[in-house]
Order: sequence, then structure tokens, then C-alpha cells
Amino acid sequence: MGSEVQKTVEIRRLADCTFRQAVELWNLGFSGYYSDMSTTIEKFVPRLGRESIRPDLSVAAFVDSEPAGFVLVAKKTVDSVDIAWNGGTGVSPNHRGKGIAKLLMREAVDAMRESGAAMGLLEVVQKNAGAIAAYESSGFQICDGLIGAKRTGPLTGAVPSEAALSAEGYRIGQAKPHQLPKLSFFRHETAWSAAWYNQREADGIVVFDKEGAVGAYALVRKSYGDNGKLTGVTLYQCAADRSRSDAKALLHAALAAAFGPFGDDCARVTDNLSMSDPALTEWLEAAGFQTLYTQYLMTLQLR
Repeated sequence: MGSEVQKTVEIRRLADCTFRQAVELWNLGFSGYYSDMSTTIEKFVPRLGRESIRPDLSVAAFVDSEPAGFVLVAKKTVDSVDIAWNGGTGVSPNHRGKGIAKLLMREAVDAMRESGAAMGLLEVVQKNAGAIAAYESSGFQICDGLIGAKRTGPLTGAVPSEAALSAEGYRIGQAKPHQLPKLSFFRHETAWSAAWYNQREADGIVVFDKEGAVGAYALVRKSYGDNGKLTGVTLYQCAADRSRSDAKALLHAALAAAFGPFGDDCARVTDNLSMSDPALTEWLEAAGFQTLYTQYLMTLQLR
């Protein structure tokens, strides 16, 4: 970043900005983004609470008093461990390509460390090379791929039937989201929106084998209409114990339980679902899911 830019940049915490400045920073920062991200004060303020954004940890950049960019930072304590999340990074079109994003990320990481967070995480669109470079410059590393996909209509005939899966001898059980991390094969590194601690009202699903051992799990939210019919399914997490020879069948059983009943006509989606297991993405493709987006999960050990 050139010395001229260094002299004109002012870094503030979002807590020292007005609501109007914060919304202006957001709208300018996401101008020309892959999807319409524009917001209003009425929408922005509830978002801060909903996503645990901390204005005292979030940072904003101004160049000659003009809004130039921001990084929103959220923080939560999970099992006595503080986790920080980059809830959004944006740079105004007038100031892109001038090193503002890298400067903001360094400031945001400093804020995360000062807060006592042990780990930082973020999600980034896979084709956003500029953002990935800015995140890597501050120490973040790619650790997983994430997918958002959608399928509308019945699943009958698209994938192995529920009856066929039950014939494998697996049994489906229920679990609370906070119980899932106790599984030895649970994936602890996950997207913020898909994390069990942000989906406490979702349903936990576990798959038992014939001996009663848990071999797979899923975290899912289902919605129903006034008539009791299934109207929507959102899958946040799904994984099998990949050390087992029947891992693929266990995964299919978890997916069947999450997206079933197959005959129901509804919208089925994945929300930042981990792509670490190729068998999962193969299942989605075979079932006719259409990819809406792909992202990277990036993490940083802060202490």
C-alpha cells in the first residue's frame, strides 16, 4: 500500500460510527457484489444482534472522511472457548485495489486477539481472488469448501429410497444440536451460519448401526405449513465416520433422514454445507440439486 494512502486513511471502530455511516459503509462496500447485498438501518441493526456482531471489535476505514471500507467482527464463547468471526468485509469501489482490505483485515485480526478469541473464521466466495488474498495476508488459511445448493420437488426416484436404506439395518435417532460435538468424528470447523451453537433450535439427527454405535449425523431445520405438510428443509451439517467401511451408506442414511420424506413436494437447500466428503456432493448431484454458490471456509489460530 503506498505511503500516500497510508497518510489519508483513518481507522475507527464501528462503535464510534453512526448508524447511517455504518449502513453507508455496508452499501458502498458491497456495491457491485455477486448478489444484491444492499441494506437499510431498519435491516442492518437487527442483523448485528442476530449474527452476534460486536461494533466495538468491528473496524471501519475512512479516506479524507469518505467511507472507504469495513470488517464486521462477531464473537461467541463456545464450551469456554472464544471464537471470532468475520461477518462481512467490504471496500468502496473508489478505494478498491489500494490495499484498504489488507489494512482492515490486519486491524480486525488485532481486535480479535485483543478480545481474547482463540480462533477466527470466515467464509469467502471461491471466485473472489482479491478477498482471498487479503484474508491470507492477515494469516487466514483455507480449510474447507462450502456449498449452497437447492432442489425443489419430491426426491422419490432421484436417490436410494428410504426403504432401501432402512434395510441396511441402520436406525435413525434424534439429538440436541449441543450433543453432536461429543461425537468422535464431529467436524468442529464449520461455517458460522451452519455451526451448532448458532442453530440451537435445529434438529440433530444421528444414525445408529446394528450394534448401536453412531456412524453419521446431520443438523437440519424443517419448516411446515399450517396443514402440517413439509414446506422446506435446510441442511447445515452432515457427516459420517469416514474411518468406517460403510461410511458412504451411513452418510446416505443421514441425508435420507434429513431430507425425507422423499415424496414431499418442498424446497430442500443446503446452507454453507461442508464439501470435505466427495460422497456428499455426489449425492446432491445425483439427487438433482442445483449449486447456488460455493465458498471457502478460512480459519486462523489467534493464540
